[in-house]
Amino acid sequence: MTVERIVRLIVMILAAAVALAGILVMTGVLNNAAIPGEFRLAMGAAIFLYGVFRFTVAYFRRPERKES
Repeated sequence: MTVERIVRLIVMILAAAVALAGILVMTGVLNNAAIPGEFRLAMGAAIFLYGVFRFTVAYFRRPERKES
């Protein structure tokens, strides 16, 4: 495995973890009692969508070509 593939794999794992955290916020598992329900859903959806975005960017990114 090259360093680029390892970094790509780590980025994809972290992006999936962020998406999972967004789901946990939306379901109320990661919840603070002072946060209203509507805000919790909106924040959870934003976190989830950011995780999905980062995952797709990492998945579909083409490797850089080295010019020599």
